Amino acid sequence: MKSPKRSLTSVVVLVISVSFALLSAMFSYNQYLVLKQHAFNEAKTNLKTILMVSQARFEKEFRHQDMASVEREVMALNLLDDVSLSAVIDKEGVVKYSSSFVVLDQPASSQLPQFDEAIFQRVTERRNPVIITNQPRDVLIAYYPLLMEANDVGLRPENVGVLYAEWSLSRPYTVIRNSVWQNLVFLWGIMAVELVTLLIVLRKIVLIPLQSLTRKADRVASGEDAEAFHHKGFLELGELSSALNRMRSNLNSSLQKVKSSEQRWVFALDGAGDGVQDWNLATGKTYFSPQFKKMMGFSQGKDVTWDDWKNLVDATDWPFVERKIQRHIQGLSDLCRIEYSFHHPVGEPRFILMRGKVVEQDANGNAIRFIATHSDITAQRRTEDALRSSEEKYRMLFDMAQEGIWVLDADGFTTLVNDSMAMILGYDKEDMVGRSILEFVEASNRPRLQEALGSRSQLSQMYQDYDFVSRTGRRIHVTMKTAIIYDTKGNYAGRIAGIMDITERKRAEQRIRQQVLYDELTGLPNRRMLNDKLAQEQARAHRHQHCGAVLFVDLDHFKNVNDSLGHPVGDALLVAIADRLQLVIREEDTLARLGGDEFVVLLPELSDDASLAASLARNVALKIQSVLSEPFDVSGNKLNIGCSIGVALYPLDQETIHDIMKQADAAMYRAKEEGRNTIRLFSKEMHQQIEQNLKLQMLLPGALEEEQFILYFQPQFNDRSELIGAEVLLRWEEPNLGFVRPDLFIRAAEESGQIIPLGDWVLRKACQQMREWRELGLPDSFERLAINISARQFSQDDFAMKVAAFAQEADIEPGDLELEITESMLLHHLDQVVEKMRLLHSMGFYIALDDFGTGYSSLSYLRELPLHKLKIDQAFVRDISSDKNDRVIVETIIAMARLMELDVIAEGVEEEYQLNFLRDKGCYQYQGYYFDRPIPADQFYENWIAKQSRNRKQS
Repeated sequence: MKSPKRSLTSVVVLVISVSFALLSAMFSYNQYLVLKQHAFNEAKTNLKTILMVSQARFEKEFRHQDMASVEREVMALNLLDDVSLSAVIDKEGVVKYSSSFVVLDQPASSQLPQFDEAIFQRVTERRNPVIITNQPRDVLIAYYPLLMEANDVGLRPENVGVLYAEWSLSRPYTVIRNSVWQNLVFLWGIMAVELVTLLIVLRKIVLIPLQSLTRKADRVASGEDAEAFHHKGFLELGELSSALNRMRSNLNSSLQKVKSSEQRWVFALDGAGDGVQDWNLATGKTYFSPQFKKMMGFSQGKDVTWDDWKNLVDATDWPFVERKIQRHIQGLSDLCRIEYSFHHPVGEPRFILMRGKVVEQDANGNAIRFIATHSDITAQRRTEDALRSSEEKYRMLFDMAQEGIWVLDADGFTTLVNDSMAMILGYDKEDMVGRSILEFVEASNRPRLQEALGSRSQLSQMYQDYDFVSRTGRRIHVTMKTAIIYDTKGNYAGRIAGIMDITERKRAEQRIRQQVLYDELTGLPNRRMLNDKLAQEQARAHRHQHCGAVLFVDLDHFKNVNDSLGHPVGDALLVAIADRLQLVIREEDTLARLGGDEFVVLLPELSDDASLAASLARNVALKIQSVLSEPFDVSGNKLNIGCSIGVALYPLDQETIHDIMKQADAAMYRAKEEGRNTIRLFSKEMHQQIEQNLKLQMLLPGALEEEQFILYFQPQFNDRSELIGAEVLLRWEEPNLGFVRPDLFIRAAEESGQIIPLGDWVLRKACQQMREWRELGLPDSFERLAINISARQFSQDDFAMKVAAFAQEADIEPGDLELEITESMLLHHLDQVVEKMRLLHSMGFYIALDDFGTGYSSLSYLRELPLHKLKIDQAFVRDISSDKNDRVIVETIIAMARLMELDVIAEGVEEEYQLNFLRDKGCYQYQGYYFDRPIPADQFYENWIAKQSRNRKQS
């Protein structure tokens, strides 16, 4: 086998390309190693900073024995971008808390694949943190010592556990790889441009001259050009021209010899009126006789080709014609006999009988000549087609009907069925003939069908539904209409039935009912069906004077499962929970899923005594908590789940089922507020709180219209005791209720949606107050007003435009306002939050992160945020004097702000010791009762703005 020839140009280009590709790949690989080491060092520094803060938090929680907070802190660490696993391990090497779904209270060596027992012992003995990497160096593994047991005076130093964390380097490594690849592709792009330039040069000086010689050689070979080859240029091309001239001379001599010995064999068949076709397979040329041209509608002077004939043959027949000819040429048939139709240029389509045979073969037995005759059989075919069409017309109509057609004799036995009928039941038509139709009908439907078949009235001819049974035993729902058949004498001869399969329609109706009344995931009744059932049971309870109960079950921390393991695992867990819940309820009870992780259990007819009914409902709730406390094995994950349950009895003072559901829901939320995994029965106290909340919700719109709200201001100072700004706080003085607690009316505003107009009112009034103070004269040190922004208000699409409009309306600068957002906003829809913050930043507004240190913001996210200031939460400032961990956290936040070049302000400063500590650690802005409480605008002006202005004039 000859190897394929290669172009000189392609070889040159290939060598250059491979060389450059290897060099650029080596350079890129070296760059990749350097960047990878840099990312490794940066990740190690970040991990140290995070674990130092977390270590302080954990020891604080262990000192207070707040194990729930410890668990939350472990889970919170896992929310960081690159932390793939975090766990708390006691001094015995047993896993106590983990962010991964491992078996707790088991040795860490058996649960954590990358855990090293020797390093663990070294850390607990020496109490020095250790950070190592795994073998592939794509995971940082940290062991930080942790005091875990408290005594009367603090943490016991002999009980040292370990805060264990795994930090994945996959994300930064992926970014580096992508960057290196981009650089490499750019280098290759440059090389591609250079190669194209080289190709252009080679084409001009080499390829084009060679192509010119090639075209000249082709013309000489076809006899179109007899002149000699000439070329001016490189020596090698001139030598090639001389060689081609020698070849031209030899070729002309050979062609002359072939022409002198060439013959054409003519096959005469004009007497029969058939056309003749002579195909030379060696040259590919075909000869068509004058009779053939006449038959096909061609003029005698036309040079007819194989393609001309092919284009006339019917497109559906040609593949068959071509296949039969090829089979004969390959020796698979003795004679090639074909019937085909063709489209005459003028007139109707015609039918041709073709008979052909190979008449010449080469030395190897391969066909080189094929001759065929073509006879017009149009008249014969049309006669046959008319007879066949008349015979099959009604049979085709019968068999092609989409409806099943069943012909019965006078006794109800099958004489004939069509294909559709046989297909509906899954039988062969022959198997159904001679059998009674009743054999194919479901047993309970037979009497009704038998009665209909025996009737001669017109009523029997109406559509009626029956259930048939298929050959495989599957039930088929059909609708059937019959008509009576009479013989030639007018006697009853049987029936013909038209049958339609409506099984899918019936199933669709059932599916619609299932979708309307049942939960798609668990198959449990949904809210609509539960409401119907509860309405019935409430009415029944009123009639029979007995009590029932509604249990509102909400899963605790279910969102963590969805977030960490994905929705498929969460859905599988919900199905497993539904299965378990059905094990603890009675047959007459109803278990429903409202959506998400909310289930409701309806317990009807518990007792005539309300106290006993409450006790029985609590027992069921305890059973639910017990059965859900057992671990779930879902997709290889061991999952533990708890639940909070609210119980509402009925009928008490509820008017509608919605009142019952609201009471159960309120009791459930009280259970969650009291620590989760708790059961609470709806009480009068909850009713009063609901009433109070609803009352506040109703009063809020009027309060806004009547401007019952008042802005209060708490001053902010720097380390030189200069007034630098104020935080805007809201108070509500209701004419009948007096001052309403902010937490109560803020909650009511959030739940009713009034928080948005209320927040807009605060922004507008604050802007107006700032303008008023600017006009009266503010101290030079006074910078801006700080305004808290609610998450719901911030999520509005037009929030940024609205704030800008308020500032413009009040004729103040955007920089006069400091918008405080909470750290919790960063945990949801981060991209949208960051985009909106950047828009506000570009407008000139000052942005602060409020209550910093209470959430779990990623340091990488914080670097991306357009922040100006961090605000240390008062919870850390309050215990600076007595809590070492709080001091460490405050120091870390201050250091972090300094590294990120952000301002930092501490709130809740109440004592001089706190002020001195903060000033010593580098925090130079303060706010708290040490300076003043929040006060109204006029008092704030007199106490601080005017006062500082007078002091400045005196100095």
